[in-house]
Formats: sequence, C-alpha cells, structure tokens
Amino acid sequence: MWRLAAAYAVVEAAQEGDVRLAGDAVHAPGGNTDAGSVEVFHRGRWGWICADDSWDSAAAEVVCRQLGLRRGVSTMRMANGEESLLSDLRPHCEGTETSLLSCRVELNVPCAESGWQGAGVRCTNFLPEEQPPVDIAEIQLPLEPQMRLTCEAPHHEDETALPRFPCRVLEEDVCAGPDDAPNPFGQTALDVFVFKEPMKVHLDKARAQREAVNASGAARFSALGFELKDAVEVSSFCRGFLSPLGRLLFDLDADVMDLQSRKKDLQLEPGAQAIFAALESNGTVELGDLQLPLSVQETALAALSAVRDAVRQEGEMPRIAAARPYLPELEEWLRNSTISSAIAAYLGGHAMLHGYKVVHLPSHLTTKDFVAAHWHHDRAGRRLKLFIRLNDVDPLEGHPTQVALGSHRLSYYWHEEFEQSRFADAYVQREFRTQRLAGRKGTAYLFDTNSIHKGTPEGSQHRDVIVVEYHHAAKCGLISRLRLNLPCPSGDQRPLNWYFRLSEKAVHWIPRNVT
Repeated sequence: MWRLAAAYAVVEAAQEGDVRLAGDAVHAPGGNTDAGSVEVFHRGRWGWICADDSWDSAAAEVVCRQLGLRRGVSTMRMANGEESLLSDLRPHCEGTETSLLSCRVELNVPCAESGWQGAGVRCTNFLPEEQPPVDIAEIQLPLEPQMRLTCEAPHHEDETALPRFPCRVLEEDVCAGPDDAPNPFGQTALDVFVFKEPMKVHLDKARAQREAVNASGAARFSALGFELKDAVEVSSFCRGFLSPLGRLLFDLDADVMDLQSRKKDLQLEPGAQAIFAALESNGTVELGDLQLPLSVQETALAALSAVRDAVRQEGEMPRIAAARPYLPELEEWLRNSTISSAIAAYLGGHAMLHGYKVVHLPSHLTTKDFVAAHWHHDRAGRRLKLFIRLNDVDPLEGHPTQVALGSHRLSYYWHEEFEQSRFADAYVQREFRTQRLAGRKGTAYLFDTNSIHKGTPEGSQHRDVIVVEYHHAAKCGLISRLRLNLPCPSGDQRPLNWYFRLSEKAVHWIPRNVT
C-alpha cells in the first residue's frame, strides 16, 4: 500500500494487516485522509471491520499510528457496505500495539447478524500540549443551556512561550423574547438537509425546545442556524436552540463574532484592512498572485505525484490524496505581515497557524467519492483556511470550492453528526449568493470554513492546492484537551503550531515547529 508517515508516499505492495481510511457510502462518502472507515488488508483483500463495544480510543491510537499520524482522537460507527465486510475479523486493542492485527483478534463472529456497524476513526497530528494552555477550574460537558464559557485575553509576561488563556464558566438567565417570534423548525425545515430521515429526530427535539424558549429579537433565525443582528449588544444570547457542541463553539468563537467588542480596538494597515473587511462581509477573499518561489510549487507537486503513483501501483482508480511535505520557503512566506495582520484581526487578535498540507483532487469525481461535494460547514465553528492554487482552476471544469457568501456569520444548531451539517442545493441556492473560487496557478483565497461551502464534483480537470489552517488561539487547545470529535485543528496537516497576535498594527509571533 502507500504510506504517508512524513512527507512523501513510499510505494509498497499491500501487506497482511495494512490499514487505510475509506468513505462511508451512506453517511460519509469519500472519507478524509484523517477520518473515515477503517479498512484492513486481510487474506488478500481490502475490507472494513466490525465495531463492537471494544472498538474504543485504544483501537483508534493503534490505527492512527499505523497510518503515520500521531494520535487517535475518537472512534466512529460507520454504515459500510456488506460487499466489503471482513466479518471474521474483530480486534480488541490495549493501545500499545504496533498494528491492528497485533491486537487480540476475535474471529468468525458475523457482524451483520449482530447489528453492529463498521469501525471508523478520527486521527490527528496535533497533541493538546502543543496548543496554548487553557486555565479552567472544572468543566463538565455538556454545559447546561443557561451556562456559557468565556475565555479572557491572556497576559504576555513571557514573549517566548505560548500564552495561557484564563477561562471560566458563567451561569446566566436564559434570554426571552416576543411570544410571536417565528418558528424555524416547521415541517418544511427538512428540505434544508440532504439526509432527511435522521434529521427528523433532531428537528422534533428542536421544536420542543422552541416551545419552551422564546426567541430573542436580536437574531435572524433559519432552519439551520441563527445570525446575530448586533453582536456588540448581545452579551448573553439564548442557548436553548444550540446543541451542547453548538453552545461550546458559540462561546469559543466569541472573539471572532466580536461578542466581547475586542475587534474595534485592533488597528490595521490599508492592505490588511481590505482583506479583513472582505472576510467580515463575505467570509471569503481572493488574494491574487502570492509570488511564491517556484520551488514551493515543485516540491508540493512532487509529494502529490508520489502519492498518486502509489495509488496506481495498487491498481486503484484515482482518488483524493494528501501529502505533508516540508516547505521552508512557504513557512517563511506565511509570516507575511499584511495577510497575517488581517487573519489575526478576523480571529479576534489571538491566532494559531496550525499547519499545512497539499491536496489533490482527481479529474473525475462523484458525490459518493467526495466527502465535501454536498453543501456543508466543517463542524468546527469559525476558522480560516488559505488555499494556494498549484494549477489553473477553471470555474466549471476545475472542481472549484463554492461558497455561500455571508453564511459564515451563522451559528448552527448542531455540530455533533455528519448529517446535521449537509444542506440541500436548492435551499442554499435560494437563500444565498454563491461564488465559485476559481483562479490562476499561484493565486490564493482565504475563507471561513464556518461558511456553507462545497467542493465541485463535476468537471474534467484535476485540482492541486496547498491548504493552510488558522483558528483563534484558545479554541483547539480546549477541544483537544477534552478529546472532542471535532476537526480543530484538522488532523492530517504538517504541524506548525505558531501562535501570533496583533498589537498596535504589528504581528508578534511565537513559532513552535513540530518535526
């Protein structure tokens, strides 16, 4: 098989016990390179395995290390197809094993008859201790609806160390509003979602919550989330509509939504101000030609070529691939003061540059092949990704990213499950103005992945990009510490973990490279 332990793929024939991640044909088509269904090469063929009660974090640790990633975040139950089931293989792991088949393996127990589902994992290259520490006395999840988590801006006594964010839980009254406020959870709300059947349960519960909690007039409601009309005046917003993870992300994104009124004190140079203003308004901005050295593009494309060669060696159809090459000239450019100032300001003044990866989309894709082909948000709240185009991306044939402009300001009711974050094309096209982010080789765009967006499966041309990820600095440290099943940060990047903040128009950096 192909292995991606560091930067390049090494072509090897599949061996007994090799593992890979695949998509879930029902709920997660085309899985990501850091999350998906676990397939094992066993007795001469690839197949998924059954997840029973022993499929736990210890098994995730083993699988993720075997994939070349540093940590297992969580396990998942996947709706795999019967045709690829390895029904006689069920591992029980301690967490220290070097491979899945080194675990104690139970044989000849049919999965289909038990009603269990396929085994899935989420992996990461990031460790909690590499993120800025978060001080909080005691936190028990989920928080009650009337509670909120607030993280204060840190003091910078040591300019060479990651800052420590003091956080605390506050208990507040549930907000009230007019009795005749609109109900966003009517029967037509199902039309918003791609996966209608599993969403019925969530909408029924939301309708019950709506009857118990009056809506505040300070927000605009829809079937998928709400948008604050005046964030500065809303210091305490009704959380009765939000799921536990929705409430947590709402609180952790307070600085990005400017609930603390901190952005008004940040000063920017004209170039950074223009980028910042476009992000605030639309959730995305084109950056033009970045003038990166040619060697950055050559090294990135060579890493992807190695991955594609490995897939061809396996005799498989072209598929989505990712690599994590070391790109020192890119890392030097990422300290660009204009763009970094705009990013820091957008994220509330304190930001983390988590890392980067290189991604290849093959020329022919289907919705089943491509996890991002439905309109969706990334289940991580407010964050920014920088996409650097390594080839010309045609608006129709080049699989461009599409974004629903202005949707980045939404606070979604749910973040827990895949089906809660996939939205119907007819709804998105009706409610938002959309944009295809096409452009020339060497150009780039920034966008908030809390926006409703999708990759375009239609098209005849491949697409290669470098992807760089940013969050508010306090956010992923807490999420990693709590081992929540959220992509904060995305797991399959080359880790950088650089903290930077904006102060008096200047960007201050604390780089912490992870090799």
